[in-house]
Amino acid sequence: MRDFNNDGEINVEGDFNVTDNSHTEHKLYIHCSNEELLADRPFRAGNIKIEQAKKVQRLKPFYALTIILIFAAAIWAMYQGKTDLITILMGGASAFLGFQSFKATVDPNAFQREEQNAVNKISKILKQRRVE
Repeated sequence: MRDFNNDGEINVEGDFNVTDNSHTEHKLYIHCSNEELLADRPFRAGNIKIEQAKKVQRLKPFYALTIILIFAAAIWAMYQGKTDLITILMGGASAFLGFQSFKATVDPNAFQREEQNAVNKISKILKQRRVE
């Protein structure tokens, strides 16, 4: 109730109940019908794909920076005609940045792990019911 601002105009002398008329029922997967499970599994799998696409979109600047650093190191080495400290540092930085970007893309985040666990749970329940 900390967000409720009454400015001294509303006086409540007892219980104050707020009903939002939402009727969202939460059921455990074990209590869902086969049809509900079969409908929810593609939805969860779609969420995983959407999250993966968002991760790739978010990491595109790092991919571009990696490519720029690789080309900059190669051009610098070609221009200087030898390998020096700046070439090694630029190459190392681009390799590190590329590896970290790739790792962040491939490793599932917390949301993807939760959704994958839900898909696995649904599949397990359907397999136990001999549906599929």
